[in-house]
Parts: sequence; structure tokens; C-alpha cells
Amino acid sequence: MNLVEIIRGKVKDDSGKLSDPDDLTNSCTEALNRYSKARPMEAVVDVAGSGTHDVALPNGWVEGFSSILQVEYPVDQIPAETIDHKDYSIYATPAGKKLRILTVTPDTTETVRQTYTILHTEDSVPVPDLEAVANLAASICCRILAGALSNTNDPTIQADVVNYRSKSGEFTRLANELEKLYKSHLGIKDDDTVAAALIVAAPPEKERRRSRFFS
Repeated sequence: MNLVEIIRGKVKDDSGKLSDPDDLTNSCTEALNRYSKARPMEAVVDVAGSGTHDVALPNGWVEGFSSILQVEYPVDQIPAETIDHKDYSIYATPAGKKLRILTVTPDTTETVRQTYTILHTEDSVPVPDLEAVANLAASICCRILAGALSNTNDPTIQADVVNYRSKSGEFTRLANELEKLYKSHLGIKDDDTVAAALIVAAPPEKERRRSRFFS
């Protein structure tokens, strides 16, 4: 069962108001991004030298997220020969960012082994953490629903406004409970949690005739 199907069961939106598939997939993506910041995935790649102090960053490098954990050169030595952290940095050049090594200049026939962080995908999340990631994704969905319901102000459905606002509170409480489960599993404290990206729900109709949350 994939993450989308798991969060459908957790959100329990029996009314079908969370009907746009993008709401579910975007929530999964946001949850995976937040999880990646807490427990980044590590990748290892060999990159050819250039005969200078600058070496290309890996093709899988994610700007704004990835970081270098270890640089090995020359490769395949026993024990491994790694370059001290103070002897390399990420350096911006007109051709893009490079790994600049201060102490050596690897030749084009040599490789530099870089261990670095990348974002998780659904398939890369370890099985023990999958439920926690699903809880976080479901909490994001619940906040989308809570926001949509609390902003309902269509005069043609005033009789249902109190019910919508009550439902909004229920989804907010469920979102808090699910996020708490996620934090507990990962050992994250409230005061050191990476903030979630802002997700804006579609405005309720009549501003747009009828919101996709209300079928």
C-alpha cells in the first residue's frame, strides 16, 4: 500500500471533500521533505577530477538541501583516505557550484568519492519509519481540510456553517494528534521541529462558484 492510500485511511474524510489527487500527493511530498530534513538519505558517488582544485558536485545534488558528509581521495584505499572537512567547501563559480578541495588537485583520470545527503522518496523510507511519515502527511491533509472548512462564508449555506466550523476543529485536533505521533517516533521536540511549508487551501465558493473541497 502506498502513502496516498495510507493517508486516506488516516484522514477519514468520508464526505470526499479532499477529492483532488494533488492535495494528497502534495501532502506526501511535503511530509517526505520534512522527514528528509530530520533523517536525510545518504548517497555515494564517484566524480572525475578536473586537474584543478574544483570537482563537480554529484548529478543528484539538491540545491538548498544537499550537504557533503565525506570526501574520499584517493578512492579505494584501506583504510579509507578522507579529506578533512576544513580542507574542502562548496564554492560558487560562473559555471555553477563546485566542490573545492584546498589540499589536492585530482587528475581527470582519478575520481573523488563524495558522500552527500539527498531527499527521500516514498520507496527510500525505511519500513519502520513509513507509518510515521504517513502520519505527518495525513496531518498536513487535515490542516488543508480544517482551513477550507473554517473559511466557509457562502451565504447560501449558512445553515451548515456551524457544522463546517465544528468539522474544522475536529480536523485540526486530528492533525495535531497525527503530527505528535510523527514527532514522537522520530524523537523530535516541539521547539526544534522544522517548520512546515505553507499550504494554501482553495477558497470556498462563492468566490469560485464551488470549491473542489465541497462536492
